[in-house]
Amino acid sequence: MTEIEFVLPDPELEQYTWIYENEHGPASQPPLTREAGFGPPPEPGAPPSRLIINGYSYFRSGPTGEMPSSFDLPDLGKATALETWNEKWLPQVDALFDELCGFDAATVEEGEWGEVLDRQAAEFRRVFAGVHGECVLTSGQLAREFVDAYCDVFGETRRGDGHAILQGFPNQTLDRANALWELGREVRAARALRAAVEEAIESGAAVGVSTFERRMERFLEEFGHTIDAQVPDAPTWRENPRPALDLILRYADKPEDASPSLAAEAQVARRRELEAELDVLAEGDQRARDLRETLPPAQELLPVREDHNTLCDQRLGAASRYRWMNVGQLLVDRGLAEEAGDVFYFTLEELRGALESGSAPGSRAINERRREQAAFRAVQPPPVLGQPLATESSEAGTLRGTGASPGVYRGQARVIRSLAEAGRLGDGEVLVCGVTAPTWTPYFAVAGAVVTDAGGALSHTAVVAREYGIPAVVGTRTGTRAIADGALIEVDGSEGLVRLL
Repeated sequence: MTEIEFVLPDPELEQYTWIYENEHGPASQPPLTREAGFGPPPEPGAPPSRLIINGYSYFRSGPTGEMPSSFDLPDLGKATALETWNEKWLPQVDALFDELCGFDAATVEEGEWGEVLDRQAAEFRRVFAGVHGECVLTSGQLAREFVDAYCDVFGETRRGDGHAILQGFPNQTLDRANALWELGREVRAARALRAAVEEAIESGAAVGVSTFERRMERFLEEFGHTIDAQVPDAPTWRENPRPALDLILRYADKPEDASPSLAAEAQVARRRELEAELDVLAEGDQRARDLRETLPPAQELLPVREDHNTLCDQRLGAASRYRWMNVGQLLVDRGLAEEAGDVFYFTLEELRGALESGSAPGSRAINERRREQAAFRAVQPPPVLGQPLATESSEAGTLRGTGASPGVYRGQARVIRSLAEAGRLGDGEVLVCGVTAPTWTPYFAVAGAVVTDAGGALSHTAVVAREYGIPAVVGTRTGTRAIADGALIEVDGSEGLVRLL
């Protein structure tokens, strides 16, 4: 295979530091969806804020690699971030989901394609930007400010408790994990059902047990709009339920005390202890009273982050895929493609041309792009391009990141580069990956600890690891490169260190 090079498109851009954005773009996008992402265009004469190189997203950063830690919060009136999500944006997400899922490419008249695709793209950006700008960024900043203020009152050594007091609230990813757990209990109780599930995973056929099939269908109706690494050319769980069935089998092997709901209950109990402590202190301390007033909006972090991840990011990504597959079938019907999935290997400009004028890249070009895409996804992108980061020195054999969930754990590392490989994660092994998304959450009940290249103390990985009560170190930047698959490592989630033993 030809070596894949990551080269900046203009030598002038070498003077800047470009960071691989694996937290929000962990996999190479196919030609159809390669774009610089959301956000305003750069000022005239200024360099772009993002680049797409081999389908991977890089953002321009300062020499330390930090994104802005605070933002001007939007004016939500009297509503909180969670209320804004539930009452303002979730209905709009649902409406866009229904529109994209129900899109019928055959009804678009000649000459209308440019307008239709532009309108869909604009609406997707508007909803996506609104959810993240008004809800996600707001809840994240309020949580950061609260934790900093908590440390001012209780001391920096209590930062972990400042995070813990924000945990233990209902959310969509916990609901999904509990649903998988219940299906796993059903499989655990019936040997014949387990054999049927194993056969279904192996053959790709249906399980064939009617009662289980009905429950599985209800699960997929609610949680099946999930795509590995947010790449639209990959099937969702509804289209290919094998990842969900694999998790059900994994959960079937776990003892009762490994239930996700029990882990969540432990976080609820810890949170209530910390709330009670703060209430007592607030009786005679003004700073503690001020802190108590800012606690409720900060505690919206977990439900806002996890609910929007599941109901907005995942569902809209899935709906967009369904829309593109519908367009792809139209290309097949017109003799412009061999299969519906070829649409992802058109550029957007080529797709417009094919739909309006009937000109399309040939099958040889499409197949070559498929091979190229597979090659891009088989490599680990360099974490930094252009000017190197100013990094802290670390002792030999130690990686430094952010302590995201407290505790120390020793175990065998399992380096997982995509969710498709997650079945290799053994019970109690350390999950080492670029970043986790809501699709990864059920594996937190399998792992003994988590190490990621990307993320911060309030990232998805961090809040979910705390919910499951397992140590986590995030933001190591090079963990998936420096840690060998199968190596014995020690994860210190309190100090933010990973030691290679």
